[in-house]
Amino acid sequence: MILIIGSNHDDVLYYESLLTNPEEVVILDKYHVFTGRIANQEAMVIQDVYTSIVSSMLLMHIIDKFVISLIINVGRCEAITESLEVGDIALSQSVVFGDVDQIAAYKGTTLGQIPGYPRAFNVDKSVIQNISKSLEKIVEHKFVNATFISSSFFRQNKEQVRDVAKDEYVSLLNKYIVLDGESAGIALVAQLNKIPFISVKVVEAK
Repeated sequence: MILIIGSNHDDVLYYESLLTNPEEVVILDKYHVFTGRIANQEAMVIQDVYTSIVSSMLLMHIIDKFVISLIINVGRCEAITESLEVGDIALSQSVVFGDVDQIAAYKGTTLGQIPGYPRAFNVDKSVIQNISKSLEKIVEHKFVNATFISSSFFRQNKEQVRDVAKDEYVSLLNKYIVLDGESAGIALVAQLNKIPFISVKVVEAK
Protein backbone atom coordinates (compact mmCIF):
# COMPACT_ATOMS: atom_id res chain seq x y z
CA MET A 1 0.00 0.00 0.00
CA ILE A 2 1.20 3.50 -0.89
CA LEU A 3 0.78 6.05 1.91
CA ILE A 4 0.30 9.70 0.95
CA ILE A 5 0.69 12.20 3.80
CA GLY A 6 -0.23 15.89 3.76
CA SER A 7 -0.48 18.67 6.31
CA ASN A 8 -3.97 19.80 5.34
CA HIS A 9 -6.86 18.89 3.07
CA ASP A 10 -5.66 21.07 0.19
CA ASP A 11 -2.38 19.12 0.14
CA VAL A 12 -4.10 15.77 -0.44
CA LEU A 13 -7.31 16.77 -2.25
CA TYR A 14 -5.94 15.80 -5.67
CA TYR A 15 -4.91 12.35 -4.44
CA GLU A 16 -8.28 11.82 -2.76
CA SER A 17 -9.95 12.53 -6.11
CA LEU A 18 -7.92 9.73 -7.72
CA LEU A 19 -9.06 7.09 -5.23
CA THR A 20 -11.46 4.48 -6.56
CA ASN A 21 -13.94 2.95 -4.10
CA PRO A 22 -12.71 5.20 -1.28
CA GLU A 23 -13.39 4.19 2.31
CA GLU A 24 -12.94 6.45 5.31
CA VAL A 25 -11.17 5.21 8.43
CA VAL A 26 -10.59 7.14 11.65
CA ILE A 27 -7.37 6.30 13.45
CA LEU A 28 -6.41 7.24 17.00
CA ASP A 29 -9.95 8.68 17.38
CA LYS A 30 -8.94 11.84 15.52
CA TYR A 31 -7.28 11.44 12.14
CA HIS A 32 -9.39 10.81 9.04
CA VAL A 33 -7.82 8.47 6.53
CA PHE A 34 -9.13 7.47 3.10
CA THR A 35 -8.20 4.16 1.53
CA GLY A 36 -8.80 2.92 -1.99
CA ARG A 37 -6.85 2.34 -5.17
CA ILE A 38 -4.86 4.70 -7.38
CA ALA A 39 -3.79 3.30 -10.76
CA ASN A 40 -4.44 -0.26 -9.55
CA GLN A 41 -2.30 0.27 -6.46
CA GLU A 42 -3.73 0.15 -2.95
CA ALA A 43 -3.37 3.61 -1.44
CA MET A 44 -4.03 5.48 1.77
CA VAL A 45 -4.36 9.26 2.02
CA ILE A 46 -4.06 11.09 5.35
CA GLN A 47 -4.21 14.78 6.25
CA ASP A 48 -3.82 17.02 9.32
CA VAL A 49 -0.26 15.84 9.89
CA TYR A 50 1.62 18.76 11.42
CA THR A 51 5.11 18.53 12.97
CA SER A 52 7.55 15.64 12.93
CA ILE A 53 6.25 14.48 16.29
CA VAL A 54 2.77 13.87 14.87
CA SER A 55 4.06 12.43 11.58
CA SER A 56 6.30 9.90 13.35
CA MET A 57 3.56 8.90 15.82
CA LEU A 58 0.94 8.38 13.12
CA LEU A 59 3.34 6.60 10.82
CA MET A 60 4.36 4.09 13.50
CA HIS A 61 0.70 3.38 14.20
CA ILE A 62 -0.16 2.96 10.50
CA ILE A 63 2.82 0.70 9.84
CA ASP A 64 1.69 -1.48 12.73
CA LYS A 65 -1.79 -1.87 11.19
CA PHE A 66 -1.10 -1.88 7.44
CA VAL A 67 1.57 -3.11 5.04
CA ILE A 68 3.13 0.06 3.58
CA SER A 69 5.41 -0.20 0.55
CA LEU A 70 6.06 3.51 -0.14
CA ILE A 71 5.53 6.79 1.74
CA ILE A 72 5.00 10.04 -0.17
CA ASN A 73 4.87 13.28 1.80
CA VAL A 74 3.13 16.02 -0.20
CA GLY A 75 2.27 19.67 0.33
CA ARG A 76 4.18 22.93 0.56
CA CYS A 77 7.61 24.09 1.68
CA GLU A 78 9.61 27.29 1.99
CA ALA A 79 12.78 27.93 0.01
CA ILE A 80 16.01 28.82 1.76
CA THR A 81 17.99 28.75 -1.50
CA GLU A 82 17.62 32.06 -3.31
CA SER A 83 17.49 30.54 -6.80
CA LEU A 84 14.29 28.66 -6.03
CA GLU A 85 11.08 30.46 -6.93
CA VAL A 86 7.51 30.19 -5.70
CA GLY A 87 5.84 27.39 -7.67
CA ASP A 88 9.00 25.30 -8.09
CA ILE A 89 8.75 21.70 -6.90
CA ALA A 90 11.26 20.19 -4.47
CA LEU A 91 11.91 16.46 -4.21
CA SER A 92 13.68 15.34 -1.07
CA GLN A 93 17.09 13.88 -1.80
CA SER A 94 17.92 14.06 1.92
CA VAL A 95 16.15 15.17 5.09
CA VAL A 96 17.69 16.81 8.17
CA PHE A 97 16.05 17.63 11.51
CA GLY A 98 16.05 21.39 12.01
CA ASP A 99 14.93 21.46 15.64
CA VAL A 100 17.21 18.95 17.35
CA ASP A 101 20.07 20.13 19.56
CA GLN A 102 21.96 17.52 21.57
CA ILE A 103 25.40 19.06 21.17
CA ALA A 104 25.94 19.71 24.88
CA ALA A 105 24.83 16.24 25.96
CA TYR A 106 26.52 13.98 23.41
CA LYS A 107 30.09 14.34 22.20
CA GLY A 108 30.37 14.26 18.43
CA THR A 109 26.69 15.01 17.84
CA THR A 110 26.01 18.09 15.74
CA LEU A 111 23.09 20.47 15.44
CA GLY A 112 20.17 18.72 13.74
CA GLN A 113 21.32 15.20 14.61
CA ILE A 114 19.60 12.66 16.87
CA PRO A 115 22.28 10.78 18.84
CA GLY A 116 22.84 7.34 17.34
CA TYR A 117 21.27 8.25 13.99
CA PRO A 118 22.69 9.75 10.79
CA ARG A 119 22.78 13.51 10.40
CA ALA A 120 20.81 13.23 7.16
CA PHE A 121 18.24 10.66 6.08
CA ASN A 122 18.78 9.91 2.39
CA VAL A 123 16.04 9.02 -0.09
CA ASP A 124 16.52 5.97 -2.29
CA LYS A 125 17.74 7.05 -5.74
CA SER A 126 15.30 4.77 -7.56
CA VAL A 127 12.36 6.46 -5.82
CA ILE A 128 13.64 9.90 -6.88
CA GLN A 129 14.10 8.71 -10.47
CA ASN A 130 10.60 7.23 -10.69
CA ILE A 131 8.93 10.32 -9.22
CA SER A 132 10.98 12.57 -11.52
CA LYS A 133 9.84 10.63 -14.58
CA SER A 134 6.23 11.08 -13.51
CA LEU A 135 6.66 14.80 -12.88
CA GLU A 136 8.21 15.29 -16.33
CA LYS A 137 4.91 14.17 -17.84
CA ILE A 138 2.47 16.18 -15.73
CA VAL A 139 4.03 19.45 -14.51
CA GLU A 140 5.31 22.57 -16.22
CA HIS A 141 7.17 24.10 -13.27
CA LYS A 142 10.82 23.46 -12.50
CA PHE A 143 11.48 20.61 -10.09
CA VAL A 144 14.73 19.92 -8.29
CA ASN A 145 16.26 17.46 -5.87
CA ALA A 146 16.70 19.24 -2.55
CA THR A 147 17.74 18.86 1.06
CA PHE A 148 14.75 19.30 3.34
CA ILE A 149 15.37 20.90 6.71
CA SER A 150 12.41 19.82 8.77
CA SER A 151 11.58 21.95 11.79
CA SER A 152 8.38 21.96 13.82
CA PHE A 153 8.97 25.49 15.11
CA PHE A 154 10.68 27.29 12.24
CA ARG A 155 8.19 30.17 12.16
CA GLN A 156 9.18 31.12 15.70
CA ASN A 157 12.90 30.39 15.51
CA LYS A 158 14.29 30.89 12.02
CA GLU A 159 17.73 31.70 13.42
CA GLN A 160 18.35 28.08 14.41
CA VAL A 161 17.14 26.89 11.01
CA ARG A 162 19.55 29.31 9.33
CA ASP A 163 22.36 27.90 11.49
CA VAL A 164 21.57 24.39 10.27
CA ALA A 165 21.27 25.53 6.64
CA LYS A 166 24.67 27.27 6.78
CA ASP A 167 26.38 24.21 8.24
CA GLU A 168 29.07 22.97 5.85
CA TYR A 169 27.79 19.38 5.98
CA VAL A 170 24.25 20.41 5.03
CA SER A 171 25.36 22.84 2.33
CA LEU A 172 27.43 20.09 0.69
CA LEU A 173 24.46 17.70 0.56
CA ASN A 174 22.68 19.71 -2.09
CA LYS A 175 22.72 23.21 -3.57
CA TYR A 176 18.95 23.46 -3.06
CA ILE A 177 17.64 23.69 0.51
CA VAL A 178 14.00 23.96 1.56
CA LEU A 179 12.12 24.00 4.83
CA ASP A 180 9.08 22.05 6.01
CA GLY A 181 7.53 20.83 9.23
CA GLU A 182 6.98 17.08 9.15
CA SER A 183 9.29 15.25 6.73
CA ALA A 184 12.00 14.45 9.30
CA GLY A 185 9.61 12.42 11.45
CA ILE A 186 8.56 10.49 8.37
CA ALA A 187 12.17 9.95 7.29
CA LEU A 188 13.16 8.64 10.73
CA VAL A 189 10.33 6.11 10.98
CA ALA A 190 10.70 5.09 7.33
CA GLN A 191 14.38 4.29 7.87
CA LEU A 192 13.69 2.37 11.07
CA ASN A 193 11.15 0.21 9.22
CA LYS A 194 13.11 0.03 5.95
CA ILE A 195 10.30 1.61 3.91
CA PRO A 196 11.16 3.88 0.96
CA PHE A 197 9.95 7.45 1.29
CA ILE A 198 10.08 10.81 -0.45
CA SER A 199 8.75 14.33 0.05
CA VAL A 200 7.38 16.15 -2.99
CA LYS A 201 6.46 19.74 -2.19
CA VAL A 202 5.68 23.00 -3.95
CA VAL A 203 7.61 26.09 -2.86
CA GLU A 204 5.03 28.48 -1.42
CA ALA A 205 7.37 31.13 0.01
CA LYS A 206 11.00 32.20 0.23
